[in-house]
Amino acid sequence: MSCQNSKNIYILAMFIRALFLLLFSLIVVSCGNSSMTGSNHQSNMEKLDKIYGKCKNPYRQYKKIERRVCEDKQRAAGPDGVVGDPINVTEIMNRVRGIGSNTVAVSDTNNALWDGSLQVLNNYSLKITDFDGGYIETNWINNSDLPNQRCLIKSHITSKELISTGISVKIICEKLINNEWYLSDENFTEDEKRLTLKILETAQTLANT
Repeated sequence: MSCQNSKNIYILAMFIRALFLLLFSLIVVSCGNSSMTGSNHQSNMEKLDKIYGKCKNPYRQYKKIERRVCEDKQRAAGPDGVVGDPINVTEIMNRVRGIGSNTVAVSDTNNALWDGSLQVLNNYSLKITDFDGGYIETNWINNSDLPNQRCLIKSHITSKELISTGISVKIICEKLINNEWYLSDENFTEDEKRLTLKILETAQTLANT
């Protein structure tokens, strides 16, 4: 009786072992087939992408936001279809200004002409003072005796040298007509010449001190 029980137990153990091996084999085969199917699926998708375009491939299940992101990436891609690194705007601005590089920015503005312009125009309120561009502009200048007229002065330094042609001065005036300001057609050439000479004389004095 004891021998019979031992034999039955041995047969049962062998059966369970065989069943386990069978299940294990089925799992391995199933995983292998899934892997092959996934590989074929990816390959087919890539072929369809070339026909329809990745973002418009009807076999890709995109949500609305996913499709928009895909289209944005496609627009941002270069001719090779690859999206490069994002542009660093701060780096570009710093490069233009010469920060973080060996570039040295040199202004074309003569210091004496600049200081002379500021000194001559010192009596007026200044709207713009751009040394790098050599540009100075006053605010509108009003005269209580002429309430219907206003003027402004523009000075532009165009040379690194202290020369007579290194600065240009422009006077612009407007007249008030029916509560609207209109550009005056008066000629201020002589006034512009006198102001230019005054700035040149002041600049020369400053350069000699």
